Amino acid sequence: MKTQFCYNCPHCRTKGAGFSIRFQWQERDTRNAQFLAVCGVCNRGITVHSQALNSQHIDLIANRVEYPGNNYIISAVWPSFKSDIPDGVPENIGGFYDQGLRNLYEKRWDAAGAMFRKTLDIATKILDPQNSKDTLFARINKLVESGTLTQSMGDWSHEIRIDGNDAVHDEEPETLDDATSAQKFTEAFLIYAFSLPKMVEINRQKRSTE
Repeated sequence: MKTQFCYNCPHCRTKGAGFSIRFQWQERDTRNAQFLAVCGVCNRGITVHSQALNSQHIDLIANRVEYPGNNYIISAVWPSFKSDIPDGVPENIGGFYDQGLRNLYEKRWDAAGAMFRKTLDIATKILDPQNSKDTLFARINKLVESGTLTQSMGDWSHEIRIDGNDAVHDEEPETLDDATSAQKFTEAFLIYAFSLPKMVEINRQKRSTE
């Protein structure tokens, strides 16, 4: 029976997705092998460089073993899984954004748009808790007025469908363009609101210790 293992899929973004090994070849160093594996969620593949720690690398297609377990290590994976969550974003907000990305990659436009709006909704409430009962658009406008966001960010927010009530209850389903626009705005918002201030804070701390 073929060996199966869990890995974060770089294609559909599923964390701990089950992969089945479909093809393997040995390297000249018999402790090393490479294999092709397919994600059980999206059916797309990765190439894995694998190393046996104690002996010759066995055929993972002909033998089912605990992998990587204590006897193997995954040295490299192509394509690699890279988090697309901007640096410095609070964990809960990053989790909502990541769900939006997964839905976007899996072509669930309505679900993606809803998660990007939720990301913005929670983020703006954290940045401006006094106006948490306002609509998302109103909160963004007030963040612009306070100087937390640029005027361009505020103008951009009105060009895309991010106001929860209007978008979620629309009779027309969201499109790829709708979801992609929401993703781009959300990413820019997170970078401007969280990543850049965090970078400034880190640089100031470095200067203070020099």
